[in-house]
Amino acid sequence: MRELGAIVFTIAFVVFAWSLASASESNQALKSCLQYYGYHPKDFDTFDFTKPAKCHSDYRIGVMKTEYAEMRDFLKHNPRYRVPGQSNNRCWGKPRVMPFESSYIRHNGDGFYASVTYKDTLPAGCYENGPWDNRELNGENR
Repeated sequence: MRELGAIVFTIAFVVFAWSLASASESNQALKSCLQYYGYHPKDFDTFDFTKPAKCHSDYRIGVMKTEYAEMRDFLKHNPRYRVPGQSNNRCWGKPRVMPFESSYIRHNGDGFYASVTYKDTLPAGCYENGPWDNRELNGENR
């Protein structure tokens, strides 16, 4: 039992140390910008950080533009995600099918008389879950 605990502890320690050692892409980009402009930790008090900051800002803006372009493309093909609560609505953008054939209201001498004639069947499929991303359908809308 002690051996199993030691193995689990060792695995957990290795995973923890590996997660600390790996840096994000943004941090790596900042490091490369600092290296490009000749930064060294001993020059911290006298170093001009404006050029590396601009370099890193350009990197972040490029990443954001890529993410926004992907989001715009996704929303272009999936407009139902623009409206809260409509993400699973397969009938988004299609004409609605009303459940009744006819209706009327007549005025009688003392009041009104209303009548509604409902259809026998309704088309199926509108209330099923739709695909998450319509771009996988090669331009077809269900």
